[in-house]
Amino acid sequence: MDMTIDDVYAGIGQQIADAISDDWSEAWLFVEFFEDAANFKGEYNSNSERKFFKVGYKAYKSFKKLYEITTEGESNRWNRAKFTLYPTGKFNINFEWDQDLADEIAANS
Repeated sequence: MDMTIDDVYAGIGQQIADAISDDWSEAWLFVEFFEDAANFKGEYNSNSERKFFKVGYKAYKSFKKLYEITTEGESNRWNRAKFTLYPTGKFNINFEWDQDLADEIAANS
């Protein structure tokens, strides 16, 4: 069965929630995505204190699927994303194209 974009978003949200063991009010997963690699930085607020969390390979697989879905037909290119999650399950995601990042990756390839 093919995953829908909603399935992918739900999976990413669950991976973030599973990675946080404290009570939290807001969490962010910052992503630099390079098609065959990715860099993740997870942060969350717990009692007004900024803390960090890590995600594993499953997050990479989810963002790879998200990239495939959202860039189908060579449109909507992105290499940075910010996934914001709230304990209610509400989320927001922002995508951006960072040419400097793309140039850096190309130069080091």
